[in-house]
Amino acid sequence: MLFRRLFASVLVAALSACSVPEPIEAPGTELDALVNDYIELVGQRSSAWDIGRLRTDGAPDLSAARFAADLSPRRELLARIEATDIELLVGAEITDRTAMIGFLRSDIYSAERRRATEMEPLLYVPVRQIGRLFPDPIVGGEVAQERAAVLLAAVPAALEQGKASLGRPPERSTREAMFQTRSTIDGLVANRSQLRGEAGEAAEVATAALESYLEFLEMELLPRSDGSWAIGKEHYDYILQNRWLMDEDADDIIALGRAAFAETTAEAQVVAERIAPGKHWVEVYEELKKDHPSADGLKQAYQEQMDAAQAFVYEHNVLTLPAGENVITVDTPLAQRRSSPFGTFDSVGPDEDGLQGRLVLTPIEEGLMPEQHEARLSAHHTAWVPIIAVHEAYPGHHAQALKVYENPRRLRHYVRESIFSEGWGLFTEQLMFELGFLHGDDVKLTQLRNRLWRAARVILEASLHTGRMTFDEAVNFLVEEVRFDRMAAELEVGMYTGRPTYFLGYLIGSMKIEEMRADWIAKYGEPAEPRDFYDKLLIIGSLPPTLVRAELLSE
Repeated sequence: MLFRRLFASVLVAALSACSVPEPIEAPGTELDALVNDYIELVGQRSSAWDIGRLRTDGAPDLSAARFAADLSPRRELLARIEATDIELLVGAEITDRTAMIGFLRSDIYSAERRRATEMEPLLYVPVRQIGRLFPDPIVGGEVAQERAAVLLAAVPAALEQGKASLGRPPERSTREAMFQTRSTIDGLVANRSQLRGEAGEAAEVATAALESYLEFLEMELLPRSDGSWAIGKEHYDYILQNRWLMDEDADDIIALGRAAFAETTAEAQVVAERIAPGKHWVEVYEELKKDHPSADGLKQAYQEQMDAAQAFVYEHNVLTLPAGENVITVDTPLAQRRSSPFGTFDSVGPDEDGLQGRLVLTPIEEGLMPEQHEARLSAHHTAWVPIIAVHEAYPGHHAQALKVYENPRRLRHYVRESIFSEGWGLFTEQLMFELGFLHGDDVKLTQLRNRLWRAARVILEASLHTGRMTFDEAVNFLVEEVRFDRMAAELEVGMYTGRPTYFLGYLIGSMKIEEMRADWIAKYGEPAEPRDFYDKLLIIGSLPPTLVRAELLSE
């Protein structure tokens, strides 16, 4: 699904303790106070469905007026930060000020144009909140009856707000809301026996209201769902140039993506020729996917590769990491397996006590048809596993998350911009080839296929949101050029529509890091050991690369 830092080299050795170091308290300047206010404000990503935000009548306030009011604290904080005297700030303080201004401007700009109350039918359905009421059957536990009663009692009024407020949303948004509403109804029905008293009564009323809302979605909203999810070039460019301080606009991003796609395709074919002369790279890649662990051996395969990558990072001084850190592999909780069919990675969070990352791996479920079982396993093929170990754990996201806490600037512990964090993950895949941990043409072809996929993301995401490509054209591109399964391609493109600019962070961020490394070497010379550069880079934080570069190169 994250990290931050600064290059105070004297701290690197001192903070290699057995637990996550406490953030070093700053002297208490005006900017430090603003940083704390920013962290508190953006940390309040609570939904209107959170119990503490329900109206006095028990219903969530999902009105356009409430959403507009929610922007006021951001506007006020932005004005206070902009009013700080930059002449009184130095180095990393200027970085923090610049970053917060860009983030707040972008958040406000995007929220004003989103019109969520008109365009997002799923806004009115508390899918996650209802799902969390019921404990995982494997873990066990009891339903919090009072909380369930309050939440479920709020559902009918919220759905009525949706019926009154929704305009002409995108068709995909309405269909997704239909699917999720149906699933929520099924979940309530299946778990009805766990609800007692007021909670049980509220569940009956909520179920009826959800059924009525589903009928509204199908019969009234879907026929008029002709809105666009594309944010437009002006909006897209605003995020690039204000949040991430990039010189490039959407046109430049697409050009970079296409150039990388062509270059990577050619390189993949060269590698494929070495494996099986005369065959297309896709055919060769599909063949090597047949070599994979067994379903029972899946967790062990990932754990072994992560342990090996950890040992390599230590032995070759790739990074300086705190003593006692590690990564374990665990099963995805049952309730999350539908939404996470392969798995996720949980890095150490800024407020956690500990040094353990977790690769959360979804088991291959029983009862699949033989071809489905094989397809699921082939996604975890032998050449894929070490790349994931590198990208997610060592020296990828887990290591990156740990390095950030060495930075005394508290903001860096919380900022997680994909343009750097995901860029670093992709960068490590090539880095570990350069250093010798990753090797073999089968692994190289897999790495190139992944880079091709990330290049496609750049092309497709920017093209979709600037009107250069339709949803179906993007799906066809993934199917024909990257050889995605069509259903997987539709899910992938669906993510692009909902998170504009996020997915370009992998390739573009990786390219920016490559540029920074080359320029650092040109200025300071080759590092004696890899960590002499990578410690300095990662401790700065997952900020926009422009700001990372400024601190790294003292620009």
